[in-house]
Amino acid sequence: MSGAGETLDPGQIKTAIEEELKKALPDWHRIEQWSRARVESDPDNVRFTVDAGHIQRLGAELVGKQDTALSELIKNAYDADATKVVLTFTDYQQPGGTLVIEDDGSGMQDDIIRSSWMRISTASKVDQPLSPIYRRVRAGRKGIGRFSVQRLGKWLYLETRPRGSTTGFRVRFSWDEEFRPGRDLNEVFSQIERFEKPFDECGTTLRIVDLRDGWSEAALAKVWRSVLLLQPPFPIARTEPAEEQPSSADPGFAVNINGVSRDAKRSEYSIETSFLSQAFATISASIDEDGRATVRVVSPKSNLDDSQEFDKKFLVTGPVSLNASYFIYLPATLSGMNMASAAELGRLFGGIRIYRNGFRVLPYGEAADDWLELDIDVSRRDLLVPANNRNFFGHVELSTDTNPLFEETSSREGLLENEAYAELKQFVRDAVEWAAKRVAAARNRKQDAGQRDFIPEPRRPSEYIRTVRENMGISPSSSPDAVQTDRVLAKAEAIASEFEQRVEEQRAASLEYEEMLRLLASLGLSISVFGHEVKGARDALRARLDLLEDAIATVPDDRQKAALERQFAELRLGSDRMFDIGGYIAGLMSTTESRQLRTLSVSGALQRFATQFTEYMSRQNIEFEVDVDPPTLRTAPMHGSELDSVLLNFLTNSIKSMRNARVKDRKVRMDARLDGRFVVIGFEDSGPGIAANDRNRVFDAFFTTTMAADDDGVAGPGTGLGLKIVSDIASSYGGSVSVEEASPGYGCRFEFRILSLGEEA
Repeated sequence: MSGAGETLDPGQIKTAIEEELKKALPDWHRIEQWSRARVESDPDNVRFTVDAGHIQRLGAELVGKQDTALSELIKNAYDADATKVVLTFTDYQQPGGTLVIEDDGSGMQDDIIRSSWMRISTASKVDQPLSPIYRRVRAGRKGIGRFSVQRLGKWLYLETRPRGSTTGFRVRFSWDEEFRPGRDLNEVFSQIERFEKPFDECGTTLRIVDLRDGWSEAALAKVWRSVLLLQPPFPIARTEPAEEQPSSADPGFAVNINGVSRDAKRSEYSIETSFLSQAFATISASIDEDGRATVRVVSPKSNLDDSQEFDKKFLVTGPVSLNASYFIYLPATLSGMNMASAAELGRLFGGIRIYRNGFRVLPYGEAADDWLELDIDVSRRDLLVPANNRNFFGHVELSTDTNPLFEETSSREGLLENEAYAELKQFVRDAVEWAAKRVAAARNRKQDAGQRDFIPEPRRPSEYIRTVRENMGISPSSSPDAVQTDRVLAKAEAIASEFEQRVEEQRAASLEYEEMLRLLASLGLSISVFGHEVKGARDALRARLDLLEDAIATVPDDRQKAALERQFAELRLGSDRMFDIGGYIAGLMSTTESRQLRTLSVSGALQRFATQFTEYMSRQNIEFEVDVDPPTLRTAPMHGSELDSVLLNFLTNSIKSMRNARVKDRKVRMDARLDGRFVVIGFEDSGPGIAANDRNRVFDAFFTTTMAADDDGVAGPGTGLGLKIVSDIASSYGGSVSVEEASPGYGCRFEFRILSLGEEA
């Protein structure tokens, strides 16, 4: 009998088949081979055949990247209604290791293995677009995902345990030995082994042996990034019809690689908490069913919330949504996050990705992918705002139901570039560019090279250094000298940023101080009017009080008279306090009517101040002492009201300090002496003094320790500006103010220094 490998003429083939069929156990493989040979010998017809080596090309060429191959296998588990997939690498640092992929999905019956797994480019997922249990939209549709296994390793041991069956199946594939070039694919058979299993056990295990590549830690990190971004970090809306919603809620899909869960790795990368939360703005855009497109940008950091409707209609894409976070990698725009760390995350994760049916479509959003042509336009200075791919972190959502014109290439690494793709590209590019320009406008930054009549804000030194670093394009593969230069520039940028932050803080404090001074100036006008009115009413009120006192003296009832005298004494005390304050204010304001500077007698100024408050100090049980040596001491030309303001601030601080500390023996002492070129005026009180750690802070604006003090009409509440004003007055005349050691019997001493007569300020 002729063998199957011999060349037979049509008559011999017919005879061989007939004889084989007469056997009790025919060799069906030989019958199939002879039948195929007979068909191929038909002189009037031809047909395509497939070389077994084609399997090698499908794996190596259609699925070129390791992480893409792994993503395809994870998608297969998702399509099988798995709730988890576990990947275990062993001996993987060098080629020859092993990878085991286990899931708890529905598994496959032997007929599914034959009709789906073993059939190239099957349409089963197209015919059944939703998974049977959780009604998931199928992530894989081309029927070539299995060749990812061939891409990864030389051997595959497939074990599948179908749901609701007591029989499982094992199949072994030797890709390099059995599927070698020159052999007809129809001649390659893989044997199915059956085994018993528990009825409720289900899932599929792929044991990939003799890995073709080593997996470094960097490669595994890339796999993790691929896994983390396999589904978008934003919620994906379900688009399936209501009647096709799952009867049981989808419990989710967990990925575990070498004992590390996706949630743990997501926490390690901190994409949401440390990165997305630092976005300068958020962008949302959409195309509705009628082709109308809108975009909105929101930036609380720049008080921006703006939206725009596109003039153009997008009639081919179908309904599309875009969500993105927008980043500006500057210290001022990244609150609470290190700029270098944020920029690194932007380099790793930045870009606008495309997701179809809830799963990512590569290569959109990869570091080297510029599908929106943002990087090239920024580098050419056509676009002047921060708008590289790394400045955006977002995704576009597509589905096979609402966007049927989008199809992935057979390599699963890109969409077919048809009219729908061209419209999508224009829509996304226009949306993110418009949003970036609106943010730039809110920040008063130039948007593009053609913008006219633009007056920019001065750029900060750190921004210039940052631009230089970005233009250098340093990467880990750069030369050592370039890396070292980048480190030096990074340090300079950090120093500049720190200095800018201090300047900004001082500027903010100055603005607050200036605003408070304007308020006090306005208040001063009101006080001036008050002082003038009090002075005008003083004589009339005192005359009325004298008449009232005489009238009380004539009251015949001693008890009634005594009560009226007590009330009159309180009235007299209150009016005297008002006259003291009014007289002081009137005198103070009279000295400000002329802005001409004049020299002041220090002794006269201190004695006049003491006399003005003699009655008040007596009522406060305060001993008041003045000592000026020599008595002829005079200041350089200055405003008298300013010296009065200095003394009043010292006095009110002393009174509040002694009152709060409940000091019984209350004393205030003013002294003056000549110290070289300076007149030194000392002001001491018997209060508790100032804590050592506060001595350098009491002259700062808005620093106060007496905010809650009782207001007696003279001392008033603390504002934190009094000693700051004293310090400013001293500085304006070439002097200074300081806290010094007090004399015996006193607790606090201030010294106010100002140039003496004959010295120029």
